[in-house]
Amino acid sequence: MRKTFELFRLDWRRIFKSPIALLLIIALIIIPSLYAWFNIWALWDPYSKTQDLKVAVYSADQSVVIADKKVEIGAELISQLKKNDKLGWQFTSSKKELDDGVKTGKYYAGIYVPKNFSKDLVSFVDGKIQKPKIVYSSNDKINAIAPKITSAGATTLQSTISEEFVSTVGKTLMSTPKQGWD
Repeated sequence: MRKTFELFRLDWRRIFKSPIALLLIIALIIIPSLYAWFNIWALWDPYSKTQDLKVAVYSADQSVVIADKKVEIGAELISQLKKNDKLGWQFTSSKKELDDGVKTGKYYAGIYVPKNFSKDLVSFVDGKIQKPKIVYSSNDKINAIAPKITSAGATTLQSTISEEFVSTVGKTLMSTPKQGWD
């Protein structure tokens, strides 16, 4: 056991006498620590800077008239998103611009509101219920975590639509003249 400690001490003396060996030892201690520190710092809270994620939005929705009231869910949705700063919403002027931007990586994701969205959303009035659809697309190649965050943005969008729908239906029903309720 005594010879082991003597060999250990001898090795350290030789390391301190050789500047290159000492430099390599210090580098082997510091570089992995720095790598771990920067990596942890970069990934510490990826959800706090989501306003920098560009998500393209385009609404081709056309208004619908219900009980003499004009209903524009798509336009209301766009105005609500303009107030929302949780993601970097980018409002495009066409579906082609949205699709091209997602494909090229200009946007992390795209949300398209089709032209019959309002009509489908209030289709229960006619008795022919149609499920409204929103087209969501993402570019998974840009970043591994961005699609997860932008899908959370799509969930926010769904809740905004639900709120607008309930609000619009409530206002419409309250303003409709009550016939036969004497």
